Amino acid sequence: MPSTPSHQEELAIGRKEPGHSWRQDEEHVLPKNRLGIVSFAFVCTMFLGALDQTIVATALPTIVARLQGGNSYSWVGSAYMLAAGTFSPHYGKTV
Repeated sequence: MPSTPSHQEELAIGRKEPGHSWRQDEEHVLPKNRLGIVSFAFVCTMFLGALDQTIVATALPTIVARLQGGNSYSWVGSAYMLAAGTFSPHYGKTV
């Protein structure tokens, strides 16, 4: 069974070290024509997240009253987070 060459042997036979063409000062810049779109998408995402939390906070007293218990506040929050976490990958995949 042939052995794999060592790192020094690979360099000696002409293979280049990974990342040899990378520059230390290399910088990736988002083109200016896309910056507005990305900023708008980010603001929309933040707005929808805040709106979602506001709706849950507003509906929470009604939900707890229907569940008939003051101890149900934590269950409502846990159920919301579980549902949001479960469906997030699906939303990301379809969009």
